[in-house]
Order: sequence, then structure tokens, then C-alpha cells
Amino acid sequence: MKINIRKIGNAGVCVELPMLSATPLVRLWKERMVTDLLLTAFSNRPATIVSVNPAPDAIGYEFSYQLVVSGGNSYLVNMMAGCDYHDLVKIGESPDMTMGLLTVVAGTDNYQFKTYFPHTEDTLLNVTDELFVCSPDGYRVYWLNPNREYSEILEAINDIAAFYELVTAY
Repeated sequence: MKINIRKIGNAGVCVELPMLSATPLVRLWKERMVTDLLLTAFSNRPATIVSVNPAPDAIGYEFSYQLVVSGGNSYLVNMMAGCDYHDLVKIGESPDMTMGLLTVVAGTDNYQFKTYFPHTEDTLLNVTDELFVCSPDGYRVYWLNPNREYSEILEAINDIAAFYELVTAY
């Protein structure tokens, strides 16, 4: 199977995952890829995790949270002083993440709801904060304004893909 990597704007990357999501093995690989990318991006860093219009079983309820209403939407906000491995795995494997209902932003202040939701590639180009999100269809992962060089991100993505025996393309 093949994943595609492309640069988004001046400082971001989009990882396009296989579209054969009906296959259980591919679904597992996609979930693992998302989780491993999330771990690469935010391990041991402060971050704000936000779910839009959270369902009663949303992953955000498992952590300390605030429920905020803004612009006709509700947001479940989790501010994490240091994202640990287990929390990031829970978040990465959650349906909220893979359905694009959850956004992870670096830091724990100044979260701008209207800027981050809804997720379209055009609106994501306007984001200036470091942000990690899946597309609503679950086939693309966006890591915008990362705290590392593009070449370093490509190397990390290739390492993750090689682990799962996926082929990367640019």
C-alpha cells in the first residue's frame, strides 16, 4: 500500500493514507500511522486538545476538561501540560481523531475555535499555530506549522511508513 506526502503552504505537511478503509488491516494501519504521527508531533509537549460538538463518549471526557460554547458549537477543551505516551495513544486511536472531530494544537493558551473548525484545506492554510488534525473523511492527516524542519518530518513519516511496510510517495 502507498501513502502520499505533500507540503501544505509554507510550513505544513499532509499525509494521504490508503482509501481502502473497509479492510480491517488497512484501518488498523491508518490508526497506527495517525497515532505514531501524533506521538512524533506532541510527545512530552504542552498541547490543547479540542473536540467539536462532542458526543457523550468523546475521548476528551477522559481527561480534565472545559466545555465551551461558541458560535453555535460546543467544544470539549483539554489543556495538557505535557502529553504523555498513553494519553496520546488514546487520543490517536479515538474515532474523534480519525473522523476529524478533534484537533491538537501546541501550547495551552489562545485557542481560536473559529480558526480551526471546520477543517478544509483552504481554511487550514490560514492557521498560524502548530496544529494536528485528520480530515473528516479520515484519509488525510495534517500537521501544520510543526516545530521542526520539513526534511525531518519526511524522515519521521518514512520511518513510520517503513515500520508498517507502506510505500511513501512525494
